[in-house]
Amino acid sequence: MIDKKHMVVDSLYIAPGDIDMLALLDTVVDKILHCYSHILIAMDSSSSLRDDTCIGIPHSRRSLQMGVQLENIIIKYSLQIHNDGTATYRSGDISTAHDVTLSKGISDYGTVIWCVTDDNLQSPQST
Repeated sequence: MIDKKHMVVDSLYIAPGDIDMLALLDTVVDKILHCYSHILIAMDSSSSLRDDTCIGIPHSRRSLQMGVQLENIIIKYSLQIHNDGTATYRSGDISTAHDVTLSKGISDYGTVIWCVTDDNLQSPQST
């Protein structure tokens, strides 16, 4: 609870190509928003949403299809995207922005600032 208001906070991982998990996310978000008006979701979506490196990728690619499905969920529930397109994964020459932070009702508490920190986690994943 924040200021006596219930809030649902979730962190999840959606494996590459697991479109069924996005369908489940849609169902869960729907159920949560029927009971609560404040939600924060931080996820490793393994999709090409808001990732400029996906420009020119064929629409048949699973990651692009997942990005479109995730975008549909965002629109359906009027979720706010906090990411700014900054890469959150780097390994060699590869850098992608597949981590997504979404919310609804969080901005009621004031300005929300999203950023990538350069913590040394001994992992190619940024936080």
